[in-house]
Amino acid sequence: MNADQIANQLLQGQVGSPAVGGYPHHGQVGDAMNVVPMYPGRPAAGNVQPYYVGVPAVASQSADPSGQSVQYSQPVYVAGDVTYLGFGSTSIPAGSTGTSVDVSTTRPFTPQKMGCPSTVLGLLITQVNISGTNLLANSQGIPIELLSEVSTFPQVLWPTLDTATGVEFMVANPTGGALVFSGAFYGTQVRR
Repeated sequence: MNADQIANQLLQGQVGSPAVGGYPHHGQVGDAMNVVPMYPGRPAAGNVQPYYVGVPAVASQSADPSGQSVQYSQPVYVAGDVTYLGFGSTSIPAGSTGTSVDVSTTRPFTPQKMGCPSTVLGLLITQVNISGTNLLANSQGIPIELLSEVSTFPQVLWPTLDTATGVEFMVANPTGGALVFSGAFYGTQVRR
């Protein structure tokens, strides 16, 4: 069996050939069942399709008000690149209880780890907002030292950032002098 045949069988949900033993109606050892998830309110398709707000309405229209046909296609991503998404640098004034720092991306980006320089001490991240939802469990603040490049503290499991919302940090500075908040995400962005 060559690599193309194996790849085709994996895509079809059939793994292993020839199969060994088993009952005719239950499959055989070496076979994998192609599990098809069902979602209430969605048509039963063979595979899970990405679902975006507005897609069904746009895709079902046959013509727009000008009489032109609507041409719609799902976004197709061809590659995932491992790279950095930087925050730049923002001066946080002394005594600040919450300075907003917005970070945006040009393509959908899934962070794996966040790093802030270990040379800046004293800043607190009080909120991490993605699409209006705070990822932190409270508003007391997390010292940025816990997220430095030398920290062994467990990292956050980050959701994918999209181009419309990105991420907003609320940063507090309880110290007596202005401090610079900077850093970067390490992760994967997709390419069309």
